Amino acid sequence: MVTVLIFLLILSVLILVHEFGHFIMAKRAGIGVEEFGFGLPPRAWGKKIKGTLYSINWLPFGGFVRLVGEDPTDKRKDQKDSFWVKSIWQRTLVIIAGVIANLLLAVIIFYIVLFALGFKVSLPLFFEHQFKFVNQTRQVLVAEINSDSVAQKAGINIGDSILAIDSQGISSIDDLQKIIRSSEGKNLTLVLENPVNNETRKVQVTPVYSDQLQAPALGVSLGELAVLNYTTIPQKLFSGFIHSYNTIVYSGKVFGELISYAISERNIAPVSEGVSGPIGIAQITSQAVALGPISVLQLVGLLSLNLAVINILPIPALDGGRFLFIVIEIVTRRRVYPQVERWAHTIGFALLLGLILLITYNDILKLFR
Repeated sequence: MVTVLIFLLILSVLILVHEFGHFIMAKRAGIGVEEFGFGLPPRAWGKKIKGTLYSINWLPFGGFVRLVGEDPTDKRKDQKDSFWVKSIWQRTLVIIAGVIANLLLAVIIFYIVLFALGFKVSLPLFFEHQFKFVNQTRQVLVAEINSDSVAQKAGINIGDSILAIDSQGISSIDDLQKIIRSSEGKNLTLVLENPVNNETRKVQVTPVYSDQLQAPALGVSLGELAVLNYTTIPQKLFSGFIHSYNTIVYSGKVFGELISYAISERNIAPVSEGVSGPIGIAQITSQAVALGPISVLQLVGLLSLNLAVINILPIPALDGGRFLFIVIEIVTRRRVYPQVERWAHTIGFALLLGLILLITYNDILKLFR
């Protein structure tokens, strides 16, 4: 129940911040704001202040802003405080304000996280990638642990990174495997680091022969981490922006690689495994809560970035779709017919809703695997 409440709180904050961006910019542009609501209808309480109804709704999930003339078929669209009659520049600022608000939230959160971690943060390295404007090293990650293995008995945890073995630094999976495979029956001292809080500890472990691998092993599956160190003053001053930029670029690269692989193999499974809906995000939230507040903050920052990127895509019903119609207006020097724009957003919303339901169904299937 606690995880569910935290999950709802996170999504509500992200959506409210997004809508607050639209709200502030609309007010600055002189656009009438009919309602700024917390949660989704039906309405539980509301109070009108200076022409805007501020409401609290029964469904505690996100929020919304209703602007005068936002709907191109609104009968009041020709009023002086209507979104419809404002300049291209004003309408553009209102549309992208939500995206900017989510980006700024992510930047602020990453500043807090990086400061708490001593300006050192780790990311799973799924594909070869060089992060920009930051010092980058690698660590070996414990991705999985076999039950009843020597690693499990020694107290090694999933997510730990292996820094050294018997004072010998480890920088690659090959380095670690060479040492382990030449140390059957020998007691080894491993230096481990928890990437969530950067705390280190030592454990004693003795590799045993694996019939499956035909070599001594610890009973773990390994991956790699990219360790990003913000060491110089300029790097620390701009670390929130740098980390946000690198996270967006790297996430885009990972998703692009998954799509490319799916196309080449004619198998949609890699993409479906890499995409999560509300249920999948709730599961990730549960894991983050178990790891502590810093992990939760990292998740909030990542979700805020994702919300910003998704919303700016040129898909009708999203902010990017609304901006697309402004671009068409600039190019053609005429407005798209109101009915055409309205139907485009309606169809876009229906398709997005169907996609969310499909992803949610896929998340439910994952629960039973």
